[in-house]
Amino acid sequence: MRNDDGEVLGFFCPCIETTQAVIAARTIRENNVRNRQIVDSATDYAIIATDLTGQVTTWNEGARRILGWTEAEMLGQTLERLFTPEDRELGRLEKEMQDALGQGRGNDERWHVRKNGERFWAAGEMTPLLDGEQTAVGFVKVLRDQSVQRLAEEERDRFVRLAENSTDFVGMADTQGRVFYINDAARRLVGLEDADITKLVIADFFPPEQIEIVAQTVLPTVAHDGHWAGELSFRHFSTGELIPVLYSVFPITDAAGALIGYGTVTRDYRELKRAESEMQLLNGELAHRLKNVLAVVQSISQQTLRTAPNMASASSDLGARLVALGAATDVLTGSSWRSADLGEVAMRALAPHGAIGERILLDGPRVNLKAEVTVAFALALHELATNAAKYGALSNDRGTVTFGWNVAGGGDDSTLSICWREQGGPPVSPPQRKGFGSILIERSLKSYFRGKAATHYKPEGLSFELEARLSDAATTGE
Repeated sequence: MRNDDGEVLGFFCPCIETTQAVIAARTIRENNVRNRQIVDSATDYAIIATDLTGQVTTWNEGARRILGWTEAEMLGQTLERLFTPEDRELGRLEKEMQDALGQGRGNDERWHVRKNGERFWAAGEMTPLLDGEQTAVGFVKVLRDQSVQRLAEEERDRFVRLAENSTDFVGMADTQGRVFYINDAARRLVGLEDADITKLVIADFFPPEQIEIVAQTVLPTVAHDGHWAGELSFRHFSTGELIPVLYSVFPITDAAGALIGYGTVTRDYRELKRAESEMQLLNGELAHRLKNVLAVVQSISQQTLRTAPNMASASSDLGARLVALGAATDVLTGSSWRSADLGEVAMRALAPHGAIGERILLDGPRVNLKAEVTVAFALALHELATNAAKYGALSNDRGTVTFGWNVAGGGDDSTLSICWREQGGPPVSPPQRKGFGSILIERSLKSYFRGKAATHYKPEGLSFELEARLSDAATTGE
C-alpha cells in the first residue's frame, strides 16, 4: 500500500477460500486414476474410448492383450483398424456409432482383426460417452474375444449335423444314466418318434436280462478303459421286439477331463443277423446238394463203366456226362441252389451239340426248375443230344431237333409238358436193348418229375415226351 508520494507503507492481501475447489480437483484426478486402474484391470475385455469420429482416445490393457496394439500405437487411429476389410467396405463403424447415438448402444458379434492379421470372433458393444451435461463427446466400445466359444459352438453344430444325418443310433446320457439326447435314427429304431426322452435312463433300452451286463460290465469298462463295444439287444418300446445291435459306448468328459456322461454310436445288426442266418442255411443246403451231386457222380460212373464196351468209350462217355452235370450245377450256383431256369439249363446242356436256333430249336415259357430236378433234367438232355449226334437227327448235316415245353392249367392243377422231337435224321428203329442213357432219360426223369415219361422210336425221328404237375417240378413266385 503506497502513500501519495508513492512510498510503500504496507501490504494488502485479499484472500478467497478455495478449499472445496482444491478438494474437487484432487478428487477428479484420483477418480481418473482409479477409473483408469479399473479399466486396465479388466484384461478379459478390450475397453476403448473414442471421440465422435471414432478415433481412439483410450486403450486399456485388455485391448492390448486381445488385439495386439499398444495404446501408443492406437491413439488417434480409428476403430476401423480392428475391422475386417469386408466390414470396412460396408461402413460398419459408422453404423455402430449411429446405433449408439440413436438407440443408446450398438451391438455386434462378428469377425475382427488382430495386429498380426489373425481373424478372431468377438462380441462387442458400443455406447455413447457423455459429459456432465449428458452431451455425447465420444464413444466407449467394450470387446470380448469369443473365439473359443465360437469354435465350441461350431463343433457342437457339426456334431449335431453329423448325429442327425447318421443312420446309426446316436445317444448321450449323464453319469446317472439319465438320457438327454438321441438322434432321429435312434428314435425310429426303438419306436420313440414322438416320445419325451427326458424321463428315460440307459437301462430302459435293454431287455431285463441284459440290464445287469450294462450296469456291471459295460459302464465300468468305459470308465476304466475309455471304450466298450459288443453285441447286445435293444428293445422296441412299442412292440417289445428285441433288436440285435452292435453297442459301442464311450465317455463324455468336461474341459478338465472329468467324466460327465456317456455317449453311444450303436448299429442296427438285424440285417447282418439275417444274412448270417441265411448263410448258415445256405451252407447246410449246399452241403446237402453236394452230397446229392456226389451220389449222382458215383451212380453215373458205375453205370457208365458197367455198360461201356471198352475203357476208351467209358472215359469219353463219363467225361461228357460230368461236363453236362457241371453245366447244371453252374446254373444252380447262380441262384444259390434254389432253382434253375429250364431254358438256360437246356441251352447249356445242348449248346455243345449244335447251333442253338439253327439245328436245335428251343421254345417255351420261363419255368424255374427245383434244384433236385435240375441235375437229372440236364443229364437227360445230354443223353438225348448225345444219342441224336451218334444215331439221330444231329448225325448228319440236315436233321434238326425241336425241344419245347409248355405250362397248361392254373393253380395246383397246372401241368408242365416237355417234348423232344427229332426230324431229318436216318430212319429210326427201336433199340435191341436199352443202355444207361435210355434208362436215365425215362426212369430218372419220371422219378424226379413224378410224372409220365415215354420215348417213341418213329421211323421219321425219335421223340421223347414228359408230363408232370408243375408244382412237383418247378418253384413258383420266383
